[in-house]
Amino acid sequence: MRRLREKRRFSKPQLTTFFLILIFCLSITATGFAGEMITGKDLFKHTTKGAVYGGVYRSSSNAPRSLDAHQETYGLTTQVTNNTNNTLVRLTQDMTGVEPDLAKSWRRLDPLTYEFKIHKGVRFQDIPPMNGRELTSTDIKYSIQRVAGKYGKRANFKHRYYFEGKLASIETPDRYTVIFKTKEPYAPFIRYIAAPWSTIVPREAVEKYGDLKRKALGTGPFILKEFVRGSHIIMVKNPNYFKKGLPYLDKIHYKIMRDPAAILAAFLAGKHNATGFYFFQLPTVKKEAPECNIFRAKGTHMWVIRTPPWIKGKKPQQPPFDKRKVRQAIGHAIDKKRLLKLAWGGFGTVQIGCVPNFPPFSLPPEDQIEYNPEKAKKLLAEAGYPNGFNTEFITWNLSYVTKPAQVIKEMLAEVGINVNLKTMEMAQYFNKTYRFDYFMSLHIMTAAVDPEEMFAPYYGQVDKSTFYKWSNEKIWKAIAEQSRELDEKKRIAMIHKIQRMVNEDAPNLFCYTQYRFWTNRPYVHYKFYHNEYQVRLMEECWLAKH
Repeated sequence: MRRLREKRRFSKPQLTTFFLILIFCLSITATGFAGEMITGKDLFKHTTKGAVYGGVYRSSSNAPRSLDAHQETYGLTTQVTNNTNNTLVRLTQDMTGVEPDLAKSWRRLDPLTYEFKIHKGVRFQDIPPMNGRELTSTDIKYSIQRVAGKYGKRANFKHRYYFEGKLASIETPDRYTVIFKTKEPYAPFIRYIAAPWSTIVPREAVEKYGDLKRKALGTGPFILKEFVRGSHIIMVKNPNYFKKGLPYLDKIHYKIMRDPAAILAAFLAGKHNATGFYFFQLPTVKKEAPECNIFRAKGTHMWVIRTPPWIKGKKPQQPPFDKRKVRQAIGHAIDKKRLLKLAWGGFGTVQIGCVPNFPPFSLPPEDQIEYNPEKAKKLLAEAGYPNGFNTEFITWNLSYVTKPAQVIKEMLAEVGINVNLKTMEMAQYFNKTYRFDYFMSLHIMTAAVDPEEMFAPYYGQVDKSTFYKWSNEKIWKAIAEQSRELDEKKRIAMIHKIQRMVNEDAPNLFCYTQYRFWTNRPYVHYKFYHNEYQVRLMEECWLAKH
């Protein structure tokens, strides 16, 4: 998520929302046998053998707030731009590496220099203002500089921390070669280049429209035909797509819907090819659509309990949270496993540190914070609060956060921390959150493309962190050091160390991630990507029947 430091409106919120909505609306698939639950590595199975052309992929979606991936944090944006645009490279299905997209090859020339060779003959979509012109290396340079906040109001570019202050130069020695030079070794560089937020856009479109909030224009396999708020999104096949033989589908049609019951009803009625659903809807899906495949994947967004942000010199730590033992007591008061069961039926994964479900970067089980209410009470007493204290606890008014917030409230009360739970409209909540003006909150963290993304926007230097603020300079230093480490084994150890430092300082408590569920008709063949911002990447999707 991401990240700002100037006044920001509710941008991240959606990241959150998006994610949840994603859970409802996801409509992906892999191969499998009808009716079975597909999980784990089987999620990544996909084939285009026997693929046929044509057909309309129909599903539901909430409405993206905007279509400008460089300025957004909302995943519903990338479900469109993943299909209308390309990136140089992108994360592999299991997030363990990157795979080609616009770049046909890339290499690191030295610790500071990366060379990308892009495909010749890639053309922007044949619509104004690009009118099918060829993409060149200057488009790559412009786009990455825009991600870094060079063009327009800097604060609007939520992912600028990927590249801002990191790049010494971007050279374009010819039309099909791009050379990036970093100022110092920069381990996350390739993954940030692969992020769906680093999409390549045409400069003339930005200059014509001012931004791309209402326009999705690029080189992608589909052309955005209609985006009617409150109604639908339609994308049609790009006949000039540079990847030979792709895409298979003629059209993608998303009906804009929000109500989970209505979404599932539409699927069961045969109006849609696929849909996401809640865990409690699983029995209904099994009973009413026994012929369909059902998928379950680990989520990459994390539920987290926050204490007040700390901006040294501007926003001091607030009592009683200025006492580390108070913050640590919160960790020992929460039974994460029981919390997940009571709040979400146990359908998820208890987390340990701030990098969830991302081996080998995630912490091992032995680092889990012990659930120990007596220890929590002892820490509170040692901090000067033997009788506990009262405080405010905020979140927004949707069940996926209000239910766990209620459980957390009860668990905290058992050790003497009495919270006044305040649920707010989402926009109100996020506006307050990004003013960094609250005591405790239940929040959802971003889905990272690199483990650093779970550090820098939250616990990094406060002039650059955008989602949270924490003025622990030792943690800042450790974050900077791991960023410069190109040896993978050494970096993994450093990332583990940072997570332990954050757990020890305890500004946040990392609780759990949820499972994502979705189902599709057996004739739908979709290539699943684990990162929750790469959902609905449809260039290889095909329908065996239409």
